[in-house]
Amino acid sequence: MDTQPRTAFVAEKLPILTWPRTAFFYSDSMHQSNLELIQDHLDVDQARERLQEHNDPEIKDWFALYTKARAEKKLGLALSRLGIENYLPLISEKRQWSDRTKVIETPLLKSYIFVHINYIREKVRALQAAGTVHMVRAEGQAVVILPQMIENIRLLVNHAESIRVDPYEGFIEGTPIRVRSGPLKGLTGLVNKVNSRNTVYVVLKSIGHVMSATLDPMDLELEDL
Repeated sequence: MDTQPRTAFVAEKLPILTWPRTAFFYSDSMHQSNLELIQDHLDVDQARERLQEHNDPEIKDWFALYTKARAEKKLGLALSRLGIENYLPLISEKRQWSDRTKVIETPLLKSYIFVHINYIREKVRALQAAGTVHMVRAEGQAVVILPQMIENIRLLVNHAESIRVDPYEGFIEGTPIRVRSGPLKGLTGLVNKVNSRNTVYVVLKSIGHVMSATLDPMDLELEDL
């Protein structure tokens, strides 16, 4: 049981950095493998058993494809043309040129796209789509992503600008928290930092892409992770 003393803070606005809850990593020169952070997808043994069920053509699961640089949108279109269900989280960003400002949609998770497929019947087509590099794997096993992770990402994308922050007490560094109400209900994470200005950064474990959002601390509660 955590016996670390709890300290209080009060602030009018608390910027919160959030990740979707789950982490998965591919081990190569660009991506560090860290299986200890995996929470919301099946572990290797569970994934192996689950993939055996894909002999049933009606069974489908979510997987992640790693894409060529700046090819996420093109790959999404290619997958759709092949009849493969896919999800590319997009966020709006302002880009400033000398004569104008333009809002464009950019991928939230650079070089990643999610596919909902029957592994046995559709994997090859997904991997052969123009822009695919490989499927995310752990210990040689394709990572089976649980639907809740996809929903968590959708929540972050759809509600990041609608969440506000109010004063709250009780969170210290390392304190596990759960979002108990509001659009992001159910997400879990840790209070990563409380500084002298009473700013809190909540880290939610994910695939290594951070998204700025504001949460109402009244929507948070202490949680044993």
